[in-house]
Amino acid sequence: MSSSFSGLTHALASLNAQSYALSVTGDNIANANNPGCTRQRANLTEVGPAVGVSTLYVTPAVTGGGVTSSGASRLNDPVLDARARAEHGQNGMAQTDQAALSSVEGLFDEPSATGLSEQLNDFWNAWSAVANNPGGNAGAAARSVVLQKSAGIANSLNATSAALGRVLDGTSLQLTNSVQQVNSAVAGLAQVNGAIAIATATGSDVNSLADQRDTLLLQLSDLTGAQATLQADGTATVVVGGRTLVAGTTTKTAALDATNQLTVGGAPASGTTGSVGGLINAVNTVLPDYANQLDAVASALASSVNSAQTSGYDLAGNPGSPLFNGTTAASISVAVTDPSKLAASGTPGGNFDASVAQKLAGFGSLPGGANEAYSGLIGNLGTQVQGATQRASIQQSVTTNVDKLVQSQSGVSFDEETTNLLTYQRSYQASSRVLTTVDEMLDTLIDRTGRVGL
Repeated sequence: MSSSFSGLTHALASLNAQSYALSVTGDNIANANNPGCTRQRANLTEVGPAVGVSTLYVTPAVTGGGVTSSGASRLNDPVLDARARAEHGQNGMAQTDQAALSSVEGLFDEPSATGLSEQLNDFWNAWSAVANNPGGNAGAAARSVVLQKSAGIANSLNATSAALGRVLDGTSLQLTNSVQQVNSAVAGLAQVNGAIAIATATGSDVNSLADQRDTLLLQLSDLTGAQATLQADGTATVVVGGRTLVAGTTTKTAALDATNQLTVGGAPASGTTGSVGGLINAVNTVLPDYANQLDAVASALASSVNSAQTSGYDLAGNPGSPLFNGTTAASISVAVTDPSKLAASGTPGGNFDASVAQKLAGFGSLPGGANEAYSGLIGNLGTQVQGATQRASIQQSVTTNVDKLVQSQSGVSFDEETTNLLTYQRSYQASSRVLTTVDEMLDTLIDRTGRVGL
């Protein structure tokens, strides 16, 4: 009789265990498209004799205690998760570097018929036309073309400089917003850490909290290349640039100093990667560097042309004056408005000598001149864009492959979960059948045993 009643207990325990396993499997299927969810597996264990009781005192009837569920395990690989965070940090920086350089490349329409390189060539060719016709109506027309080409170059330099400034302003704003995202993720992680610590101490299930924690850790890695260490109680400690950003529920604030460097709790966080690191590099190095190179083009153009103009004489025989005002791409402008004031002659007296114009016509190949400076800028930009694109492509491939490994470990397979559903369903049905069979047997024993004549 005791064995029969224990059969009921075992069947009920099995029903509960299989029901829990079905619930876990259903949760996996429901969250299959949730990128932050990790697949879980119900832990079903055999119930053995009481712990610490010698088998000498255990009867055969109670040696088998049925089955019970001991919670659910997250099917993730901590080593793969850590590698994924590291690769995401590198990928965030590589993609941001590539995007910054591509935005600069888009400002220089080269090679093209309307780019600054072609404008410079047309400018020197216009001086060649003046050298061929320094006076008369043809000369006046040629001189007017020089002024038109000068204004076109100055406008192009002004516009490109302004566009670079807008890109810098937009990137700076993006950097500020990204740092705000870091602080938001830090606050969320500290809250999740606190909940995990409490749940761990009370023996509660922490799987969903662990999923939230890992999602926030990956976000921080994308943003800053943060390094995370998981503690024994399941909480995470996060370090950025050698500075502890989160430890349990204790946090520090990420900010930007006067030089646009990331600080954690007021201390500099060196070696920051992620998208924030890429944005810092763009704001502090990439964009200012190309602005300086563009200024060098404007400076070379103004200094070389002005030097030649002030050494010559205009159509009336008066000493020439500078053709350009300003020495930067933002400030350069045309100072001469009267075509006759262009100094084409190398001798005073109002003659038709065109030695200065002939000299200027050859400035396209002047060592250290505007063409050389601009060619160097475009060459450097092309090389850097190509290198950044290649690095971004390689890093994206590496990151994608690691993500696939993580997904294969912790992602949901509908085929596998469907198989589990059928397995647990059949186990539940079998347990129900055991319960029914034992109930029928007890009904026979209780109602019929001992009754004479039946």
